Amino acid sequence: MPSKTEQKEPKDWKMETAKYALGGAGIGLFVSAFQTAYAPRNGGGALDVFKRYGGTIWFLAAMGGVFAGTSAAVTQIRGKDDYLNDATAGCAAGLLAGLRKRSIPAALGGCAFFATTMGTYEYSGGLHGKMHGMTREERDEHRASLFASEEELRRR
Repeated sequence: MPSKTEQKEPKDWKMETAKYALGGAGIGLFVSAFQTAYAPRNGGGALDVFKRYGGTIWFLAAMGGVFAGTSAAVTQIRGKDDYLNDATAGCAAGLLAGLRKRSIPAALGGCAFFATTMGTYEYSGGLHGKMHGMTREERDEHRASLFASEEELRRR
């Protein structure tokens, strides 16, 4: 069974960027439609989704593209697929979120927040958990290593 850090097939960062930017744009369109639907009516129409709240679409598209592109590029550069790639990508996306506010402290805070959140999420195994795909013996060994002293770990 290959370990989590081994990469089966390298991801093309340009394709990942385009794919997730389109996904982000779709989510942005959905959010923009809700913003338009719940905004006070001032004689606008259906195009208000793009006219008044189009920035939401572009922002979420950029966030998705920057995150996925950075993660894939760092994976290619490092040659490993682990939590540090997502932490780096989270920092890049958080910087973008802070720059939208035109504030360096907000950009640095966004970097720290998203890097910590995405790195921790990936380190813990994402949606499946860290023990997904392990056999019963591997899970028992992993659990035992969590509570083992340093001397016991050296003996193994």
